[in-house]
Amino acid sequence: MLDTLKYVKVKGQGAFARVSQYSDDKGKLYAHKTLKPELRSNQDDVSRFRREIAILEALKGEPHIVPIIDSDDTDLWYIMPYAEKNLHEFITKNNQTLTEEERVEIFEKILDGISIAHSKSILHRDITPNNILKIENDWYICDFGLGKDYSKYTQGGFSSVQGYGSYYYAAPEQADKLKDATIQSDVYSLGKIFYFILTGKEPRNINDAPSYLSVIKGAAAERVGDRYDSVPILKNEVLKYKQYYSRVAGPSLQDITVQEYLFMHQSKLRTNQFDWNEFYEITMEFNIKEHVYYDFIDPIIMSLKDDETVYFFYKAINNQKMLDFIVKFNLGLEKCFSNTGWPFNTTNAFGYFLNRLFKTLTDPPCQLECLKGLWTIAARYNQWAVQDIILDIIQKNSISKENEREFAVYMIDQDNSFPKLSRVNTTRITSTEISSAISILKKKTITR
Repeated sequence: MLDTLKYVKVKGQGAFARVSQYSDDKGKLYAHKTLKPELRSNQDDVSRFRREIAILEALKGEPHIVPIIDSDDTDLWYIMPYAEKNLHEFITKNNQTLTEEERVEIFEKILDGISIAHSKSILHRDITPNNILKIENDWYICDFGLGKDYSKYTQGGFSSVQGYGSYYYAAPEQADKLKDATIQSDVYSLGKIFYFILTGKEPRNINDAPSYLSVIKGAAAERVGDRYDSVPILKNEVLKYKQYYSRVAGPSLQDITVQEYLFMHQSKLRTNQFDWNEFYEITMEFNIKEHVYYDFIDPIIMSLKDDETVYFFYKAINNQKMLDFIVKFNLGLEKCFSNTGWPFNTTNAFGYFLNRLFKTLTDPPCQLECLKGLWTIAARYNQWAVQDIILDIIQKNSISKENEREFAVYMIDQDNSFPKLSRVNTTRITSTEISSAISILKKKTITR
Protein backbone atom coordinates (compact mmCIF):
# COMPACT_ATOMS: atom_id res chain seq x y z
CA MET A 1 0.00 0.00 0.00
CA LEU A 2 2.87 2.37 0.73
CA ASP A 3 3.59 2.68 -3.00
CA THR A 4 0.09 4.09 -3.59
CA LEU A 5 0.39 6.81 -0.94
CA LYS A 6 1.86 10.29 -1.17
CA TYR A 7 4.33 11.49 1.44
CA VAL A 8 3.20 14.69 3.18
CA LYS A 9 5.56 15.44 6.04
CA VAL A 10 7.20 14.16 9.22
CA LYS A 11 4.77 14.53 12.11
CA GLY A 12 7.07 13.68 14.96
CA GLN A 13 9.66 11.35 16.37
CA GLY A 14 10.78 10.00 19.67
CA ALA A 15 13.79 8.08 20.89
CA PHE A 16 12.60 4.95 19.09
CA ALA A 17 10.63 5.70 15.92
CA ARG A 18 9.68 8.35 13.41
CA VAL A 19 6.07 9.01 12.33
CA SER A 20 5.32 10.57 8.95
CA GLN A 21 2.05 11.67 7.41
CA TYR A 22 0.90 10.21 4.08
CA SER A 23 -2.29 10.65 2.06
CA ASP A 24 -4.09 8.71 -0.65
CA ASP A 25 -5.51 10.13 -3.87
CA LYS A 26 -8.77 11.00 -2.07
CA GLY A 27 -7.02 13.03 0.60
CA LYS A 28 -7.44 10.50 3.41
CA LEU A 29 -4.53 10.68 5.83
CA TYR A 30 -2.40 7.86 7.18
CA ALA A 31 0.44 7.59 9.69
CA HIS A 32 3.63 5.79 8.66
CA LYS A 33 5.73 4.62 11.60
CA THR A 34 9.28 3.39 11.05
CA LEU A 35 12.24 2.49 13.21
CA LYS A 36 14.79 5.31 13.22
CA PRO A 37 17.80 4.54 10.93
CA GLU A 38 20.38 4.98 13.67
CA LEU A 39 18.74 2.21 15.74
CA ARG A 40 18.62 -0.46 13.03
CA SER A 41 21.97 -1.87 14.07
CA ASN A 42 20.68 -2.46 17.61
CA GLN A 43 19.12 -5.93 17.80
CA ASP A 44 17.01 -5.06 20.85
CA ASP A 45 15.42 -2.13 19.03
CA VAL A 46 14.87 -4.14 15.85
CA SER A 47 13.26 -6.97 17.82
CA ARG A 48 11.14 -4.52 19.73
CA PHE A 49 9.78 -2.94 16.53
CA ARG A 50 9.11 -6.33 14.94
CA ARG A 51 7.30 -7.44 18.07
CA GLU A 52 5.13 -4.32 17.92
CA ILE A 53 4.15 -5.21 14.34
CA ALA A 54 3.44 -8.82 15.34
CA ILE A 55 1.27 -7.74 18.26
CA LEU A 56 -0.77 -5.31 16.14
CA GLU A 57 -1.25 -8.03 13.53
CA ALA A 58 -2.46 -10.38 16.27
CA LEU A 59 -4.92 -7.72 17.49
CA LYS A 60 -6.00 -6.63 14.02
CA GLY A 61 -9.73 -5.88 13.80
CA GLU A 62 -10.24 -5.69 17.57
CA PRO A 63 -12.13 -2.66 18.92
CA HIS A 64 -10.11 0.15 20.48
CA ILE A 65 -6.79 -1.26 19.24
CA VAL A 66 -5.24 0.94 16.57
CA PRO A 67 -5.71 -0.82 13.19
CA ILE A 68 -2.58 -1.86 11.34
CA ILE A 69 -3.23 -1.35 7.61
CA ASP A 70 0.04 -2.48 6.07
CA SER A 71 3.49 -3.40 7.38
CA ASP A 72 6.97 -4.66 6.53
CA ASP A 73 8.90 -6.36 9.32
CA THR A 74 12.01 -6.47 7.13
CA ASP A 75 12.11 -2.81 6.20
CA LEU A 76 10.66 -2.06 9.67
CA TRP A 77 7.61 0.11 9.09
CA TYR A 78 3.84 -0.08 9.36
CA ILE A 79 0.87 2.08 8.37
CA MET A 80 -2.12 2.97 10.54
CA PRO A 81 -4.93 5.56 10.35
CA TYR A 82 -3.90 9.11 11.08
CA ALA A 83 -4.99 10.36 14.52
CA GLU A 84 -6.33 13.85 15.13
CA LYS A 85 -5.09 13.92 18.73
CA ASN A 86 -3.77 11.74 21.49
CA LEU A 87 -5.44 11.52 24.89
CA HIS A 88 -3.01 13.92 26.53
CA GLU A 89 -3.70 16.63 23.95
CA PHE A 90 -7.45 16.05 24.03
CA ILE A 91 -7.83 16.18 27.83
CA THR A 92 -5.50 19.15 28.16
CA LYS A 93 -7.45 21.14 25.57
CA ASN A 94 -10.94 20.20 26.80
CA ASN A 95 -10.36 19.84 30.53
CA GLN A 96 -12.58 22.79 31.44
CA THR A 97 -15.59 21.59 29.45
CA LEU A 98 -15.62 17.79 29.63
CA THR A 99 -18.25 16.30 31.91
CA GLU A 100 -17.42 13.46 34.26
CA GLU A 101 -19.72 11.23 32.25
CA GLU A 102 -17.72 11.93 29.08
CA ARG A 103 -14.43 11.26 30.87
CA VAL A 104 -15.59 7.93 32.26
CA GLU A 105 -16.87 6.91 28.82
CA ILE A 106 -13.39 7.46 27.37
CA PHE A 107 -11.84 5.38 30.12
CA GLU A 108 -14.29 2.53 29.57
CA LYS A 109 -13.18 2.30 25.94
CA ILE A 110 -9.54 2.18 26.99
CA LEU A 111 -10.37 -0.59 29.45
CA ASP A 112 -12.10 -2.56 26.71
CA GLY A 113 -9.07 -2.30 24.42
CA ILE A 114 -6.56 -3.42 27.07
CA SER A 115 -8.92 -6.16 28.24
CA ILE A 116 -8.99 -7.58 24.70
CA ALA A 117 -5.19 -7.49 24.50
CA HIS A 118 -4.93 -9.32 27.83
CA SER A 119 -7.45 -11.89 26.68
CA LYS A 120 -5.01 -12.68 23.88
CA SER A 121 -2.11 -12.93 26.35
CA ILE A 122 -0.64 -9.57 25.31
CA LEU A 123 0.68 -7.01 27.79
CA HIS A 124 1.08 -3.40 26.76
CA ARG A 125 3.58 -2.20 29.39
CA ASP A 126 3.54 1.40 28.16
CA ILE A 127 0.00 2.70 28.73
CA THR A 128 0.23 6.48 28.77
CA PRO A 129 -2.01 9.32 27.51
CA ASN A 130 0.33 9.77 24.54
CA ASN A 131 -0.27 6.16 23.48
CA ILE A 132 -4.05 6.48 23.28
CA LEU A 133 -5.29 8.06 20.05
CA LYS A 134 -8.50 9.76 18.95
CA ILE A 135 -9.36 8.58 15.44
CA GLU A 136 -12.69 9.53 13.85
CA ASN A 137 -14.34 10.28 17.22
CA ASP A 138 -13.30 7.01 18.83
CA TRP A 139 -10.39 5.94 21.03
CA TYR A 140 -7.63 3.47 20.18
CA ILE A 141 -4.60 2.13 21.99
CA CYS A 142 -1.33 2.26 20.07
CA ASP A 143 2.45 1.91 20.60
CA PHE A 144 2.84 -1.67 21.69
CA GLY A 145 6.61 -1.17 21.42
CA LEU A 146 7.13 -2.44 24.96
CA GLY A 147 4.35 -4.98 24.54
CA LYS A 148 4.94 -8.64 25.22
CA ASP A 149 3.06 -11.72 24.05
CA TYR A 150 3.53 -13.73 27.23
CA SER A 151 1.89 -16.81 25.72
CA LYS A 152 4.92 -17.16 23.41
CA TYR A 153 7.77 -15.42 25.18
CA THR A 154 8.76 -16.52 28.65
CA GLN A 155 12.03 -14.66 28.82
CA GLY A 156 13.33 -11.32 27.82
CA GLY A 157 11.47 -8.09 27.74
CA PHE A 158 14.22 -5.87 26.51
CA SER A 159 15.25 -4.48 29.85
CA SER A 160 17.94 -2.61 28.02
CA VAL A 161 15.26 -0.37 26.50
CA GLN A 162 15.45 2.95 28.27
CA GLY A 163 12.47 4.08 30.32
CA TYR A 164 10.41 0.92 30.74
CA GLY A 165 7.30 3.03 30.16
CA SER A 166 6.55 6.64 31.03
CA TYR A 167 7.68 7.67 34.51
CA TYR A 168 4.32 8.63 36.06
CA TYR A 169 2.43 5.69 34.59
CA ALA A 170 4.80 2.71 34.89
CA ALA A 171 4.25 0.30 37.79
CA PRO A 172 7.13 0.16 40.33
CA GLU A 173 8.05 -3.44 39.50
CA GLN A 174 8.09 -2.58 35.80
CA ALA A 175 10.25 0.49 36.37
CA ASP A 176 12.76 -1.72 38.20
CA LYS A 177 12.78 -4.50 35.63
CA LEU A 178 10.60 -4.54 32.54
CA LYS A 179 10.47 -8.32 32.30
CA ASP A 180 8.75 -8.40 35.73
CA ALA A 181 5.69 -6.62 34.33
CA THR A 182 2.37 -8.50 34.60
CA ILE A 183 -1.30 -7.90 33.93
CA GLN A 184 -1.40 -5.98 37.19
CA SER A 185 1.33 -3.68 35.90
CA ASP A 186 -1.02 -2.62 33.12
CA VAL A 187 -3.79 -2.29 35.72
CA TYR A 188 -1.52 0.10 37.66
CA SER A 189 -1.00 2.22 34.54
CA LEU A 190 -4.75 2.27 33.89
CA GLY A 191 -5.36 3.61 37.40
CA LYS A 192 -2.98 6.47 36.70
CA ILE A 193 -4.62 7.03 33.31
CA PHE A 194 -8.03 7.27 34.99
CA TYR A 195 -6.71 9.93 37.37
CA PHE A 196 -5.36 11.95 34.44
CA ILE A 197 -8.63 11.69 32.53
CA LEU A 198 -10.67 12.85 35.54
CA THR A 199 -8.38 15.73 36.55
CA GLY A 200 -6.27 16.74 33.56
CA LYS A 201 -3.21 16.56 35.85
CA GLU A 202 -0.21 14.26 35.79
CA PRO A 203 -0.67 11.51 38.42
CA ARG A 204 2.02 12.66 40.85
CA ASN A 205 -0.42 12.31 43.75
CA ILE A 206 -3.59 10.36 43.11
CA ASN A 207 -5.07 11.09 46.55
CA ASP A 208 -6.71 14.32 45.40
CA ALA A 209 -8.90 12.66 42.77
CA PRO A 210 -12.31 14.37 42.82
CA SER A 211 -14.18 11.08 42.39
CA TYR A 212 -13.57 7.36 41.91
CA LEU A 213 -10.69 7.63 44.41
CA SER A 214 -11.24 4.10 45.74
CA VAL A 215 -11.14 2.72 42.19
CA ILE A 216 -7.96 4.61 41.33
CA LYS A 217 -6.25 3.46 44.54
CA GLY A 218 -7.36 -0.11 43.92
CA ALA A 219 -5.74 -0.03 40.50
CA ALA A 220 -2.63 2.05 41.20
CA ALA A 221 -1.61 0.56 44.55
CA GLU A 222 2.16 0.40 45.02
CA ARG A 223 2.10 -3.25 46.10
CA VAL A 224 1.05 -5.69 43.38
CA GLY A 225 -0.99 -7.70 45.86
CA ASP A 226 -3.14 -4.66 46.73
CA ARG A 227 -4.21 -4.06 43.12
CA TYR A 228 -7.16 -5.41 41.18
CA ASP A 229 -6.27 -8.73 39.60
CA SER A 230 -7.46 -7.91 36.11
CA VAL A 231 -8.88 -5.24 33.83
CA PRO A 232 -12.42 -6.74 33.85
CA ILE A 233 -12.42 -6.47 37.66
CA LEU A 234 -11.27 -2.86 37.36
CA LYS A 235 -14.04 -2.11 34.87
CA ASN A 236 -16.64 -3.72 37.14
CA GLU A 237 -15.51 -1.39 39.93
CA VAL A 238 -15.76 1.63 37.63
CA LEU A 239 -19.29 0.65 36.62
CA LYS A 240 -20.25 -0.01 40.25
CA TYR A 241 -19.11 3.43 41.40
CA LYS A 242 -20.63 5.02 38.33
CA GLN A 243 -23.98 3.62 39.42
CA TYR A 244 -23.38 4.78 43.01
CA TYR A 245 -22.64 8.32 41.86
CA SER A 246 -25.74 8.31 39.70
CA ARG A 247 -27.90 7.23 42.61
CA VAL A 248 -26.58 9.84 45.04
CA ALA A 249 -26.46 12.67 42.52
CA GLY A 250 -30.06 13.49 43.32
CA PRO A 251 -32.94 13.99 40.90
CA SER A 252 -32.26 14.74 37.27
CA LEU A 253 -32.97 18.18 35.84
CA GLN A 254 -36.17 16.78 34.39
CA ASP A 255 -37.47 15.98 37.89
CA ILE A 256 -36.61 18.97 40.08
CA THR A 257 -38.50 22.21 40.66
CA VAL A 258 -37.10 25.70 40.19
CA GLN A 259 -37.07 26.05 43.97
CA GLU A 260 -35.00 22.86 44.38
CA TYR A 261 -32.60 23.91 41.65
CA LEU A 262 -31.97 27.31 43.22
CA PHE A 263 -31.45 25.70 46.62
CA MET A 264 -28.79 23.42 45.08
CA HIS A 265 -27.02 26.32 43.37
CA GLN A 266 -27.75 29.32 45.58
CA SER A 267 -24.07 29.94 46.31
CA LYS A 268 -23.44 30.41 42.58
CA LEU A 269 -26.46 32.61 41.85
CA ARG A 270 -24.61 35.90 42.23
CA THR A 271 -21.46 34.74 40.48
CA ASN A 272 -20.33 34.01 36.95
CA GLN A 273 -20.56 30.31 37.76
CA PHE A 274 -24.37 30.26 37.70
CA ASP A 275 -25.65 28.42 34.63
CA TRP A 276 -28.49 30.57 33.28
CA ASN A 277 -29.12 28.22 30.37
CA GLU A 278 -29.62 25.34 32.78
CA PHE A 279 -31.90 27.59 34.87
CA TYR A 280 -33.93 28.22 31.72
CA GLU A 281 -34.23 24.47 31.04
CA ILE A 282 -35.52 23.93 34.59
CA THR A 283 -38.21 26.58 34.17
CA MET A 284 -39.31 24.97 30.91
CA GLU A 285 -39.83 21.65 32.71
CA PHE A 286 -42.42 23.45 34.91
CA ASN A 287 -42.22 20.81 37.64
CA ILE A 288 -44.63 21.39 40.52
CA LYS A 289 -44.51 19.21 43.65
CA GLU A 290 -46.29 21.25 46.33
CA HIS A 291 -47.62 24.54 44.93
CA VAL A 292 -46.95 26.52 41.77
CA TYR A 293 -46.23 29.64 43.83
CA TYR A 294 -43.57 28.11 46.07
CA ASP A 295 -42.08 25.71 43.51
CA PHE A 296 -42.08 28.00 40.48
CA ILE A 297 -43.20 31.63 40.69
CA ASP A 298 -41.60 32.86 43.90
CA PRO A 299 -38.14 31.34 43.26
CA ILE A 300 -38.09 32.85 39.77
CA ILE A 301 -38.95 36.31 41.11
CA MET A 302 -36.34 35.99 43.86
CA SER A 303 -33.61 34.84 41.49
CA LEU A 304 -34.26 37.67 38.99
CA LYS A 305 -34.76 40.31 41.65
CA ASP A 306 -33.04 43.27 39.97
CA ASP A 307 -32.43 44.73 36.51
CA GLU A 308 -28.80 43.60 36.41
CA THR A 309 -29.66 39.95 37.03
CA VAL A 310 -32.42 40.05 34.42
CA TYR A 311 -29.89 41.48 31.98
CA PHE A 312 -27.40 38.64 32.67
CA PHE A 313 -30.15 36.08 32.16
CA TYR A 314 -31.30 37.76 28.94
CA LYS A 315 -27.77 37.84 27.54
CA ALA A 316 -27.14 34.18 28.41
CA ILE A 317 -30.11 32.96 26.38
CA ASN A 318 -31.53 34.05 23.02
CA ASN A 319 -34.67 36.09 22.33
CA GLN A 320 -36.80 33.05 21.55
CA LYS A 321 -35.86 31.35 24.80
CA MET A 322 -36.63 34.53 26.73
CA LEU A 323 -40.04 34.70 25.09
CA ASP A 324 -40.69 31.05 25.97
CA PHE A 325 -39.65 31.81 29.54
CA ILE A 326 -42.11 34.71 29.91
CA VAL A 327 -44.92 32.65 28.36
CA LYS A 328 -44.19 29.87 30.86
CA PHE A 329 -44.12 32.36 33.75
CA ASN A 330 -47.49 33.79 32.73
CA LEU A 331 -48.83 30.25 32.53
CA GLY A 332 -47.61 29.76 36.09
CA LEU A 333 -49.48 32.90 37.15
CA GLU A 334 -52.71 31.59 35.62
CA LYS A 335 -52.27 28.33 37.51
CA CYS A 336 -51.47 30.18 40.72
CA PHE A 337 -54.54 32.42 40.53
CA SER A 338 -56.75 29.36 40.13
CA ASN A 339 -55.32 27.72 43.28
CA THR A 340 -55.57 28.48 46.96
CA GLY A 341 -52.92 28.23 49.65
CA TRP A 342 -50.56 31.03 48.69
CA PRO A 343 -50.07 34.58 50.07
CA PHE A 344 -52.38 36.81 48.04
CA ASN A 345 -50.56 39.92 49.25
CA THR A 346 -47.65 38.92 47.01
CA THR A 347 -49.68 39.52 43.84
CA ASN A 348 -48.13 42.96 43.46
CA ALA A 349 -44.72 41.25 43.26
CA PHE A 350 -45.90 39.48 40.09
CA GLY A 351 -46.54 42.85 38.47
CA TYR A 352 -43.28 44.36 39.68
CA PHE A 353 -41.42 41.39 38.20
CA LEU A 354 -43.10 41.62 34.80
CA ASN A 355 -42.46 45.36 34.76
CA ARG A 356 -38.78 44.70 35.52
CA LEU A 357 -38.62 42.36 32.54
CA PHE A 358 -40.48 44.84 30.32
CA LYS A 359 -38.05 47.68 31.11
CA THR A 360 -34.91 45.55 30.76
CA LEU A 361 -35.72 43.59 27.62
CA THR A 362 -35.49 45.10 24.15
CA ASP A 363 -37.10 42.37 22.04
CA PRO A 364 -40.67 43.44 21.06
CA PRO A 365 -42.25 39.94 21.34
CA CYS A 366 -40.79 39.57 24.85
CA GLN A 367 -42.09 42.99 25.85
CA LEU A 368 -45.54 42.16 24.45
CA GLU A 369 -45.74 39.03 26.57
CA CYS A 370 -44.85 41.11 29.65
CA LEU A 371 -47.62 43.58 28.80
CA LYS A 372 -50.13 40.76 28.47
CA GLY A 373 -49.20 39.44 31.90
CA LEU A 374 -49.42 42.89 33.47
CA TRP A 375 -52.82 43.55 31.89
CA THR A 376 -54.17 40.21 33.08
CA ILE A 377 -53.16 40.90 36.70
CA ALA A 378 -54.45 44.47 36.54
CA ALA A 379 -57.75 43.94 34.70
CA ARG A 380 -58.86 40.36 35.24
CA TYR A 381 -57.69 40.11 38.86
CA ASN A 382 -58.22 43.80 39.71
CA GLN A 383 -54.84 44.36 41.39
CA TRP A 384 -54.61 48.09 42.09
CA ALA A 385 -50.83 48.53 42.28
CA VAL A 386 -50.38 46.62 39.02
CA GLN A 387 -53.11 48.76 37.42
CA ASP A 388 -50.92 51.79 38.18
CA ILE A 389 -47.94 50.06 36.54
CA ILE A 390 -49.69 49.21 33.27
CA LEU A 391 -51.41 52.58 33.02
CA ASP A 392 -48.11 54.36 33.60
CA ILE A 393 -46.59 52.39 30.72
CA ILE A 394 -49.53 53.28 28.48
CA GLN A 395 -49.67 56.99 29.38
CA LYS A 396 -45.90 57.42 28.96
CA ASN A 397 -46.18 55.86 25.50
CA SER A 398 -43.58 53.24 26.42
CA ILE A 399 -45.06 50.56 24.17
CA SER A 400 -43.12 50.00 20.94
CA LYS A 401 -44.75 50.57 17.55
CA GLU A 402 -44.41 46.84 16.81
CA ASN A 403 -46.60 45.99 19.83
CA GLU A 404 -49.26 48.70 19.78
CA ARG A 405 -51.84 46.92 17.60
CA GLU A 406 -51.34 43.46 19.14
CA PHE A 407 -51.60 44.77 22.69
CA ALA A 408 -54.69 46.83 21.86
CA VAL A 409 -56.37 43.73 20.42
CA TYR A 410 -55.37 41.74 23.53
CA MET A 411 -56.92 44.36 25.85
CA ILE A 412 -60.23 44.23 24.00
CA ASP A 413 -60.17 40.44 23.65
CA GLN A 414 -59.74 40.00 27.42
CA ASP A 415 -62.92 42.06 27.88
CA ASN A 416 -61.90 43.19 31.35
CA SER A 417 -62.00 46.75 32.61
CA PHE A 418 -61.42 48.60 35.91
CA PRO A 419 -62.45 52.01 37.30
CA LYS A 420 -58.95 53.61 37.04
CA LEU A 421 -59.31 53.54 33.24
CA SER A 422 -61.73 56.46 33.53
CA ARG A 423 -58.83 58.72 34.61
CA VAL A 424 -56.78 58.03 31.49
CA ASN A 425 -56.50 60.99 29.11
CA THR A 426 -56.56 59.23 25.75
CA THR A 427 -55.55 62.41 23.91
CA ARG A 428 -52.04 62.02 25.34
CA ILE A 429 -51.65 58.49 23.99
CA THR A 430 -49.81 58.56 20.69
CA SER A 431 -50.99 55.11 19.60
CA THR A 432 -54.41 55.34 18.01
CA GLU A 433 -54.94 51.58 18.45
CA ILE A 434 -54.31 51.66 22.20
CA SER A 435 -56.24 54.89 22.60
CA SER A 436 -59.20 53.28 20.85
CA ALA A 437 -58.96 50.17 23.02
CA ILE A 438 -58.94 52.31 26.20
CA SER A 439 -61.99 54.22 24.99
CA ILE A 440 -63.88 51.00 24.29
CA LEU A 441 -63.02 49.62 27.72
CA LYS A 442 -63.98 52.89 29.42
CA LYS A 443 -67.50 52.53 28.04
CA LYS A 444 -67.67 49.02 29.42
CA THR A 445 -66.71 50.38 32.84
CA ILE A 446 -69.48 53.00 32.74
CA THR A 447 -72.01 50.42 31.53
CA ARG A 448 -71.10 48.06 34.34
